[in-house]
Amino acid sequence: MVLREGEIHGEVTEASLERLLERKGMERTERGSMQGGRGGSIDKKQGAEDKRPNFMVTAHGARAMAQGAANMNPLFYDQDYAAKSSYGRVIAPPILLYSTELVNGATDGFPGCHTIWRGCEFEWGEPMYVDEKIRGVTTLKDAVVINSRFGGGKAAIQDYETVSHNMDGEYKGTYRTSWHRFSRKNASQSSKYKSIERKMWTEDELDAVWAEYHSQNLTNIQGDTPLYYEDVNVGDQVPHIVKGPITLTSKMAFEMAQGSGGWVVGHELALALNERSPNLAIRNEENVPEPPVAIHWTNERCNKYLGMPGAYEAGFERLNWYVQLIMNWMGDYGRFRSMKIEFRGFHWQGDLIRLHAEVMDKRIEDGKALVDLKIQTITQRDDQTSEGKLTVQLPQKGDI
Repeated sequence: MVLREGEIHGEVTEASLERLLERKGMERTERGSMQGGRGGSIDKKQGAEDKRPNFMVTAHGARAMAQGAANMNPLFYDQDYAAKSSYGRVIAPPILLYSTELVNGATDGFPGCHTIWRGCEFEWGEPMYVDEKIRGVTTLKDAVVINSRFGGGKAAIQDYETVSHNMDGEYKGTYRTSWHRFSRKNASQSSKYKSIERKMWTEDELDAVWAEYHSQNLTNIQGDTPLYYEDVNVGDQVPHIVKGPITLTSKMAFEMAQGSGGWVVGHELALALNERSPNLAIRNEENVPEPPVAIHWTNERCNKYLGMPGAYEAGFERLNWYVQLIMNWMGDYGRFRSMKIEFRGFHWQGDLIRLHAEVMDKRIEDGKALVDLKIQTITQRDDQTSEGKLTVQLPQKGDI
C-alpha cells in the first residue's frame, strides 16, 4: 500500500484514520492479506459474483481447529458419534465462526502499526456443519484515534462486524471484533510490562499441573447425557479447566490449525505477500521480513519490538478454550447463543491459565431455556486476563 500525504509507516496518524474511514460501512466479501488462502476458503470463480460463498467448513478444518486447541470433542470429528447426537452430523467448533471474518484491524489501515485484540462478540444462529458453504460479509463499523500511554501518545481503535449465512440463506451468526493499533517503536520504549517475569516451572509444580489436567479437563465431561435447564441454579460453578503452560509448540499447534496461507507462508508465497503488502513485515534475527504474527513465536522478538517480557498467546486460542469449558459442562444437547469477551491481559510464554464459569441468571425467552454465565481466565499469577458473558440454551425436561 502506497502511503498518502500525512501517513507515516508504523505511526497512528489522522491521515491514516481518514483513509481508513473511507471504507466505513462498505460491505466486503474478499479476504484480506491475513485471511487469504487459509484452509476452507472458496475459489472466487464459483457462483454468481454477488452471491458466491467465501468460506467452506471442511472435515479437516473442523478437526484441525479442535485439535489445535486440544479440544477433542467427538462432535467435531467422529462421524458415527455425531450421527447419533442431536446434531445428526459432524459440526464445526462454534468458534470457527470467526473464520468467516474477511478483514479486521490486523491489516486494515494504519500501515506498519502493531495490532492487539481488545475483545469480541458472537451471536450464534444454526450450527456450522462440515461441508457447508458459507458467505460472510464484513463491515468496518467505526475507527477512532485515542490517547495511549503504551502506544507512546496515540493509538487507534477499529471495530468490525461479520454476518454469515449458508447458501440456503440460513443464518449462522454474527461476529464482532475490536482492535487496538499502536506504534511498535513507541511501545518498545514503554515501561508498562518491565516488571513482569516469565514463570520458571519446577518438576513438582509440573506434576501438579498434569494431575489437574486429569482431574478437571479429562473428567468433568457431560457428553451425550442431557444437562437440563431445571437442574441448573444461579450460583452454580462450572468445573474449571486448565491450559498451559504456554509453549512455542502449543502456540504453533493452534496457529497451524487453519493450515498454511494468509500470513503463514514461505518462499514464493512469502515473496508475493511482501510484494502485495510491503509495509506489513517485521524483520527477524537474520534481517529477513516476516509477518507480524511471528511476534508470537519468540520471546526475543516481543522484547525487541514491543518491550514485552516474552511472546504471548493469540486471543483466538482462548476462545476455543472457553468452548471446551462450556461444552464439557452442558454436553451435546446444549447450544451456544451468544458470547462477549473483553481481553484484559496477555498470556506470556510459560503461563498457566485456568478457565472459570459461574451461572449468573436463567430465564425462558421466546420459548428458549437460556442460561447466562460469567466467564473468565486467570493465570498462575492470579491475573484476570479476560472476562465476559456467555449465554447457552439448554433442553428442558420433556424435550428429549
